[in-house]
Amino acid sequence: MRVDETIYQFISRGIPALRFVIILACAASVHAQENSDDTARVDVKSAFQFSQTAFSNWAAGGQSSLAVNGDLQLHAHQRRGNFGSEVVAHWLVGFFKTEDVPVRKINDHLNIASVSGYHVTPSTSVGVMADLTTQVAPSYIFDQGSVLALGGDPEEGIKTGNLLSPGHLELGVGVRYVKAKPFIGIVAMPVMVKQTYILDEDVRRLDKNLPSGLYGNDGKTVRSELGGTLKLTFRVPLVENVTADGQAKLFANYADQDVDSSALLNLTGKINEHLSASVHTTLLYDNDVDTDPGKPGRQQRVQIREVLGVNLVYAFSL
Repeated sequence: MRVDETIYQFISRGIPALRFVIILACAASVHAQENSDDTARVDVKSAFQFSQTAFSNWAAGGQSSLAVNGDLQLHAHQRRGNFGSEVVAHWLVGFFKTEDVPVRKINDHLNIASVSGYHVTPSTSVGVMADLTTQVAPSYIFDQGSVLALGGDPEEGIKTGNLLSPGHLELGVGVRYVKAKPFIGIVAMPVMVKQTYILDEDVRRLDKNLPSGLYGNDGKTVRSELGGTLKLTFRVPLVENVTADGQAKLFANYADQDVDSSALLNLTGKINEHLSASVHTTLLYDNDVDTDPGKPGRQQRVQIREVLGVNLVYAFSL
């Protein structure tokens, strides 16, 4: 059953992955505490949104529904002399349930970014960067028109994604500049290798069989590109108890003139220590991705995701 598979994959893959990142971060923190010249810090933050609509004998009609969204973040950094390292893990996950329809995934985005370098000045460093973006559990499209056009069953849907299917791994060298207050970070990587993975056989077969492809791998497990990356991250206060944070990233493939871009913007209003209201907006553009595989030809459009809600927040530091 699709629901059981999706929930099982979340538990069996997502939790151990985050646990592994936390263990590494804690190990770095303990190592730093044993060396007086080292400084290290680990920040963990989790937020959960709940939304429920219930109807009983409601003459105007409607469907009862339940939605749950989670936002899990880990930020670890260590400084030893002029050398510094930083790891940021961010997982957005969500489920949705309506009457007579199985539980479906509405959000699943895992990003792990790491930077290590030598500080030539207190705010500027040169070094290497690694960035991994993927989803954790299988994802399906259920739009009847698209599923039928692809020869699938609307009840079962068609699998379009899974762990590292696609997955994007970026490795590069360059320069990083960081300003503390307000926080602004700029990373310029003139040499960057970007690899797109499709490890799931079903997703790889769909990518091969579609005339215009799905993720641009032409049915291959790995596709490599050489280019340059520019990344901006920020966190600034707007008014009292309201902050804006996010990032924007551009990747230019030296072999063509197209630029892959992504942007994330979060607006958060603090209500009290454990409650906040937030708006999360994500924009993606990649000319290799078909945004509507049910239509003929590759549909190259900006992908948009927005989540609005009230959060239950828990955070701690090590």
